[in-house]
Order: sequence, then C-alpha cells, then structure tokens
Amino acid sequence: MDIGAGTEDVLLYDDSRTIENCIKMVLPSPTLIYANKIEELTSRKENILIKGDIIGGGAVTSAIKRHLEKGLKVVMTEKVALTIRNNLDEVRSMGVEVVKEESELSKLKGTSIGFEEINAWKITKFLRELGAKVDDIDVVAVAVQDHGINPPGESNRKFRMKKMEELLTKNPQMETLAFEENEVPECFLRMRSAVESCRLQLPNSSVIVMDTAISALLGCLEDPYVAKNDRIVAVNAGNGHTIAAILENEGILGLMEHHTGMLSNNPQKLERILVDFADGRIKGEDIFNDGGHGAFYLKPAHGKEERLSVKRIGIFTVTGPNRSITSNLKIPIYLAAPAGDVMMTGTMGLIRATLRKI
Repeated sequence: MDIGAGTEDVLLYDDSRTIENCIKMVLPSPTLIYANKIEELTSRKENILIKGDIIGGGAVTSAIKRHLEKGLKVVMTEKVALTIRNNLDEVRSMGVEVVKEESELSKLKGTSIGFEEINAWKITKFLRELGAKVDDIDVVAVAVQDHGINPPGESNRKFRMKKMEELLTKNPQMETLAFEENEVPECFLRMRSAVESCRLQLPNSSVIVMDTAISALLGCLEDPYVAKNDRIVAVNAGNGHTIAAILENEGILGLMEHHTGMLSNNPQKLERILVDFADGRIKGEDIFNDGGHGAFYLKPAHGKEERLSVKRIGIFTVTGPNRSITSNLKIPIYLAAPAGDVMMTGTMGLIRATLRKI
C-alpha cells in the first residue's frame, strides 16, 4: 500500500503470477477522505472530536484550518494531533484543543471522527468478496511520508534529509530506508503508527514500512528500460515533494528533495537543479534556502572515487503524479512505468524492498 497525498495505491502481489495478473487498485488517500468528512461537518456547523491514528496531513490539515476559521471547535487526542504537526504546541497555537486520552472526548459535545490510515481490513474484506486469496498474506508493505520529529530549534526539512543521510551513510542502498517492524527509528512516528495498525489488522503478516518518495525511486528500477542503465537519475514528482536520486548499480550516490509547487511553473529552474545535482554541484543549503529540503552526496558505490558528472548519467527517469513538470525540459526524460503502470511505481518499489529485506 503506497499512501500518498492524493491516492492510495494498492497491489496484491503474488509471485506465482505475472505482475499483469496481480490485483491493482488506485483509491483516494485517507487524508482526502477525512478532509471531505470535515468539510461536510463544517457546512453543518458542528464541532469535531478527532481520535485514532496519525495520518498524512495535507488536505485534512487544510480542512481543519478552514473549520477553525469558521469559529468552530476541533478537539484532538495527543496521538492523532501529530497528524497536523510533530510539535503539539504548534497544533494548539492553531486553535486546536488537544486532550491526552480518547476517554476525555466522550465528555465533550461534537461529532466524533476516527482517523485510520491503514485500511488493510477493509481492503482484504473487499478482495475476499471477489474471490481473492488474502488469508495467507506473508507481508504487508506500506509507504507513507514521514518527516520525523525534529529536535527543538532544527528545521523539520533539514532534519528529514539529515536522518536519511545518516542511515544511507551506513549502507548506501535504497532498501536501507525500508524498515521491518522492529527497525523503525523512534523519530518516525507516522511510520511507527502504520506498523502498529498493520499488526492489529493483519497479525499473522510481517510488516515493512518505508517513505513514499523512496519507494517510488526504488520502483523506477523495476522498469526494464531503466534497469539497463548503470548510472541513473531517478526523479519522483509527487503532489507535495519532488525528490531525485543518483543511482549506480542500485547504490545511492546522492539525494535531493524540493517542493513540487516551487518547481512546477519553472522548467528552467528544475532543469538547472537536476543537471547541477547530477554533476555533483548542488549544495544542500542552496536547496534549503530556496524553500526545499536539501541535498547531499555519498561516497560513490563500490569504492569508486571518480567525480560525479552529468555526462556519465545513462538516463534521467521520472515518475509520480506530477511527472508532467518535466515535459518541457531540454534534457531527455524517460517516464518510468514499472509493470506498465505509473501509478504502481511506489508499490513496485515496496515489493523490491520487501524481497531484499526478508
């Protein structure tokens, strides 16, 4: 399950079948579903009491802000309030009332909503009714975006890049950023919440969790045309973030992340960033000061010390719901479509990581 800002992409992978005969679904993301529910309650001028799991912010955070602007009340438990911000004081400063336990909500007046990001039980129930075999699932693999809890005074944008660099320095492989249920770093609360929900809903299955941006980059390597190249720049143009990685023989040489909205209307800027990144000339601070997250380079894979050069890139490949932002670039771009479906790039990355991990 690849849970993004716009869609939740689901693939029931069965290694006894060709990938074309596996079940695929593209569903609205949980944040959109709950944002619509909140908007309905806003129109009815009802106060809202929210409990449940940490989910992606995005649309639901915007809906909560609009609800508060109408002078209506929003009360959230401490856990679910982390959906909005990792700092509860910042959540309270928005006007949200935060309570410690769900039991406290029962004493208040308002309409209750239970946030649920992992809907595995609903999906398996639906598939079972279609005759699919879902009672012996070995692994449930989930991708969500998690910035992590940044230390006081440190930007969450910088912290996200710093944590990924820390992990990849130890092992510069994509699957390093895929975690088994007992490996998830404590700072990644949304990932830990996803693991907890998976364990409750599918107790007989192992759990793998990773970041949506990374699973999409890894999924690009499942495109046969992309896989023919030794050195690749893979780009995921997501709804919120655009992330790029320089990959050589599946090892990571560098990573860069910006915000899609700051690149979508400026193809010259995007092209300059991608070329400079591939050439080893991007500075993380420059990307951060431009409103992005940052960038970093790792030592070349297999001990090679040669300088990074855009001339050595075999292919620039792009995936993601906003891949059209690269349509006017002068550099040749290949649109990755693993399993013949761009919407399955993230889930194919999850499968690749899972097969490597366990």
